[in-house]
Amino acid sequence: MKKLILPVSLGVLGLIALGGYFFNFGKDNLDVKISSASYMMPSVYKVYANPQALNGEYYFFKMLLTNNGNTIMHDVKVSYRIPNIIDWTDCQDAVPAVYPGQHMVVVCYPHFKDDVVNRMTQSQETGEIKIEYNGGKVKKESFGFNMMGRNQFVYTDIPPDEVTSYPDMMHNTQLLPCLVTPEDPIVKYYTAQVQEKLMHGEAASVSGKPEDAVKFLMGLYQATLVSGMVYSGTEGIPQKLGDVSSTVQSARLPREVITGNTGLCIELSLMYASVLKAAGLHPVIFLIPGHAYPGILVNNLWYAIEATGVNGAGLGGRLSAQDAYALGMKNLQAFVQARQQGDTRYLVIDVNDLEAKGVVPMELSDDDFLRKKIDDIAATFSGNGAATSAPVRTAENTERPAARTTPRRSNNGGGGGNNNASNLGNSFSGAISFSYPGEWGRLDYPSAQLNILVAQVGTSDKQTGVSVWNVPASTPDQALYIMRTRLAALGLYIAYQRTGISNGYSMYQGTTTSNGVQRRWEGVFRNGGNGVVGVTLGSPDFSGYAGIFNSIISTIR
Repeated sequence: MKKLILPVSLGVLGLIALGGYFFNFGKDNLDVKISSASYMMPSVYKVYANPQALNGEYYFFKMLLTNNGNTIMHDVKVSYRIPNIIDWTDCQDAVPAVYPGQHMVVVCYPHFKDDVVNRMTQSQETGEIKIEYNGGKVKKESFGFNMMGRNQFVYTDIPPDEVTSYPDMMHNTQLLPCLVTPEDPIVKYYTAQVQEKLMHGEAASVSGKPEDAVKFLMGLYQATLVSGMVYSGTEGIPQKLGDVSSTVQSARLPREVITGNTGLCIELSLMYASVLKAAGLHPVIFLIPGHAYPGILVNNLWYAIEATGVNGAGLGGRLSAQDAYALGMKNLQAFVQARQQGDTRYLVIDVNDLEAKGVVPMELSDDDFLRKKIDDIAATFSGNGAATSAPVRTAENTERPAARTTPRRSNNGGGGGNNNASNLGNSFSGAISFSYPGEWGRLDYPSAQLNILVAQVGTSDKQTGVSVWNVPASTPDQALYIMRTRLAALGLYIAYQRTGISNGYSMYQGTTTSNGVQRRWEGVFRNGGNGVVGVTLGSPDFSGYAGIFNSIISTIR
């Protein structure tokens, strides 16, 4: 009997194994991995729908399907929808067979309807995916994303831990031509009014001569000048969108700049590009840290104008068309030199070139009310023809502009009247060193959530003082961007601009807003041994402490 135990046991085990084989035979095992967009911008809807645009990098989602089962999966079809926005739509033709161990890659380019541009506010939406195979089997997946408003422009789609350069932080600027709308009926109507009432019917695009193109560029500036257009706007707001942290700019469309008679530098540049293209010219936009200005490309040469000269914007008053053109060409000369020196912060948006790569504008409908507003604006053009006496110069033969090397600071004392550096009784030593008032306290590494903040020294109420930073970045501009994204995650929102360079330090001015309270600050940064080091000096009562802050800055070493 004992002799039978081993054979019987082996037989039972064999039957179990054989049963297991038959039980699992035919079982499918589908593995799904999804990489999805953190946000969608309505203004970019035509790019999203085109797999050829910019080499197809702006997809809705990318999915890897793996057949981990032991049978063939037949007629695999993937579809998607966004409830109340896009109905169920196939991503691609069905795949006849996916064999065991085989992978299948699906890239989805969403087809939004034209009316998506009527969405004015940001919302949280859900992307739903349906995988059908083997004549009736279904697997569903979903993911969340931010649907932006029509006027919201997100400057990058690259996660913070993958940002390695300034162009990474500005990656989406290649999508700006989506906001250049030469076919907008309102823009076309405005262009016709400028051509008829200021340019007397002349068509610069027909002659192809640089002087005629520049004449139209100046004529457009003159139109904005005599209509009373003003420079105004708001800074972009840092925002966390899924895996992406980016500046989100609420940008007026060109029709809104024209009929509202106001715009920020980038908005004015987009408006100029729209009108210039509607007039048959080749528009470009020059982007530098903290500023943008428009221009044209004629016979492979750039020309530029300072569009914000209509009401000063720090330029010392309203500029004439000749002066705005002269300043634009000076800025352009500095721009060209910076690019020749390899400064990647100086970017050119060539509208025609990007349009050829699939970056095409949104479609907008006509509006009788806006046409009437343009009629009112065009009435101001009478007798205000464009100046024509400015010389036509290219960037190559224009003088280099003078550069301001120190930031503007208030000379107003305050904060106890301490305007004298001799009253700075304590010292901070490190990668960056400085002196500060003896009655101020010091706290090293005050936030476990913000390890780039090395120390804080300041008043007892912690509202005024100096923050010391050490940021893993390659440039001060990149450091400020990293600071902005890190602070945004903690509910602190900063807006800033670069104001100059002094003694090897990059200088900044900005504000930090939290819970409705705003603090003004100045920043001083430079490249250090292990990244970028610097300080920010701020207070809710900035003017009252300006004298102390100036004294502290004078001791930085």
